[in-house]
Amino acid sequence: MQPAPFRVGGVVEGPFFTDRAEEVRRIAGALRSPGDRLLVYGPRRMGKTSAIQAAVRRVTRARARVVLADFSTATTAVDAANQLLAGAARGLGRRWRDVLAGFAERVGLHLTVRPDPTGLLLPSLELGLRRSGLEEQRDALGRTLGAINALAGEREVSVGVVLDEFQELHRFGGEAAEWHLRGHIQRHGQVAYVLAGSHVHLIRRMLGRDRAFYKMFELLLFGPMEAEHLARWIEDRMGSAGVTGRGVGSRAVELAGPRTHDVLQLARKSFELARPTGEATGAHLERAFEEIVGEEDDLIRALWEDLTPLQQNVLRAVAASTEGITTGATIERFALGSTGSAANAGRALVEKGVLVRSRRGAGYVFDNPFVRGWVIQNALPDLGINLEPTFLVGPSGANNAG
Repeated sequence: MQPAPFRVGGVVEGPFFTDRAEEVRRIAGALRSPGDRLLVYGPRRMGKTSAIQAAVRRVTRARARVVLADFSTATTAVDAANQLLAGAARGLGRRWRDVLAGFAERVGLHLTVRPDPTGLLLPSLELGLRRSGLEEQRDALGRTLGAINALAGEREVSVGVVLDEFQELHRFGGEAAEWHLRGHIQRHGQVAYVLAGSHVHLIRRMLGRDRAFYKMFELLLFGPMEAEHLARWIEDRMGSAGVTGRGVGSRAVELAGPRTHDVLQLARKSFELARPTGEATGAHLERAFEEIVGEEDDLIRALWEDLTPLQQNVLRAVAASTEGITTGATIERFALGSTGSAANAGRALVEKGVLVRSRRGAGYVFDNPFVRGWVIQNALPDLGINLEPTFLVGPSGANNAG
């Protein structure tokens, strides 16, 4: 049996990766140019990380070096520094082991060195530093960045530094952390910086006129993939694996778009359902959507139960109503209290990552189409509203705009 033609989750490459040629070109160009500063930002599940990895592979084939650090799991600034140290060990190559052995002296702090599962030695800061104050921890992060810059200058090589989910540094001191990072980046002329992030509303604030990153970077907004291209690619990939499906690509984009991950999740499930007959239809897409909603019930239910009653009612309104949540009719129908309380609840849901601002107006849409489907299936019946989980608000599916 042929494997599924779609890969969901993690970094995708080879035949599982499509489009994004311009984005990869710009990221690769920045990584090869010491002193360049590029900020790549856009919503989650669009494929940013896969595009960044494709760019990294391109420049490393040209003998450039890249230090890749993912700050998404960092709890402290020391954790972020350790991600950088590990990224330096991996990205600078085994022949740099002698240089990395002297990293402690360059950083000016005590390091421990342990092998990863492949045997590569990874340096890290001593655990006790995680209990230090914010200023001392940020200093450790700055020293690490400075050491990478110094290495690049001494070896006279091109080094790119990628800080994925960089906006998490905001948790380590707010605006002070932003200014601290800016201070180091602007002094480092030997490396190229590519910062990437998915908390769009926070990043836009960080780019504001009075903030640290104002006009500091070239900007690359990582938006939705072109819908017609993605639809054709889905049908071509299904066909290459023995399943025909005329029109299913565009319907998958309509139901689950615009996030690439969500569309491919639906396409993969539809392919699995259609494989026995060799032909995918709209009915397979509808069933696949409902199955994904069911598979994610535990996670979505936990999210729902963590919300206030007002926030839950706002989600009901967004799932079912063509009007904004602050209109009189919507406030009355969904018991939203007042215009102010509805607006505050909407903003809170954006902060939680459940809703996003609509690109087609001042309203809100769901961040995740399967959460929308769950609300329709499980929460709207409480109000006597019974719809299919794949129901799309508005004639063009405006509730699925992302």
